[in-house]
Amino acid sequence: MAMLRVSSYRRLFEEQRWRQSGPSGGPSVGVTRTPSRSGAADECQCDKYDFVSAKALNKEGLVRFTQDHTVLSTLNDRLVRLIELARCFEEENEFLESQILELEDGRPSEGVSGTRVAVADCSLDAVVDRLRKERDDILWDTEELRKELHCLRKESEEALQQRTAVQHTRLDLAEEVDAVTAECLALREQAEIYERQLASMESQRSTGPQGTAGAGASVAFCSPDIGPGQRIRAYYDQLAESLQCECGLSSALVVPSHESGTLRSKGEVSSSKMADAGELKVLVGELQKELAELQKCTVVLEDEVEFNAAAHQEHVDELEELLCEKRTRDLEIAAYRGLVEEEDERLCHL
Repeated sequence: MAMLRVSSYRRLFEEQRWRQSGPSGGPSVGVTRTPSRSGAADECQCDKYDFVSAKALNKEGLVRFTQDHTVLSTLNDRLVRLIELARCFEEENEFLESQILELEDGRPSEGVSGTRVAVADCSLDAVVDRLRKERDDILWDTEELRKELHCLRKESEEALQQRTAVQHTRLDLAEEVDAVTAECLALREQAEIYERQLASMESQRSTGPQGTAGAGASVAFCSPDIGPGQRIRAYYDQLAESLQCECGLSSALVVPSHESGTLRSKGEVSSSKMADAGELKVLVGELQKELAELQKCTVVLEDEVEFNAAAHQEHVDELEELLCEKRTRDLEIAAYRGLVEEEDERLCHL
């Protein structure tokens, strides 16, 4: 790279010198000038040198040098490979020539040729046997793969059947849950009806009592009907017990069969609906939770009924007191009106 740069600079200096000297090769006119003027001319000539183009030429030369170097290296590699290949061919040729000379010098007898033919035949038989063995191995592998595929298909069918059974059980459980929710909604509506009846009784009590001052109002509260709630509670208890019994029977009771000698479950009929014991346990837990919530709701409703009854009784007592006070005020107003009328009549007579 340094040599290329020096050569490019040298070429530029030579071209500049040739231009200054002219075509005749004689000295230029500016050479005989004074030193000061010749120094200024040299400075101007130095400014005219194109270092950018020189740098570009240097880069171009470097790129060409690298390209030539890579080409030469690849050619050298190919030459080395060709030399090695030629050596291999020469060795093979020498070996073949030696074999040809041996064959030409000593003619083998018929027995030797027969043995060689037998050896060749044996080698062909070995190849055929090897190919047959490979074919048998391939056929055996394909048969094994077919068996595995058949087993996988059976497993997939069983999984599909189990999935359908689980879906059916989920649908059955969804129906049962819907029925339970309907019963809960019915209980809620019944509680709302009780509240409305209580409110209507309070309104009737506030507007209904009329009579004499000494007459006392007697209010009879009807006890709330808790029969439906108790029935639902008993139904949930029976349902939980039946589910627990089915789980126990399907998991524990197993007896031998007399005909086939295989083991069969006693709870096979009941376990056909509930395939998974874990799901049954979860269902039982959820039903027990719902039962506990319903029990809490019934207790809350009973407390609300008692509280409303007590509040209603207090309200009735207050109304009775207000009624007595109203009656006394009415009597006082009537007496005052009588006095006013008598006074008016007396004033009219005067």
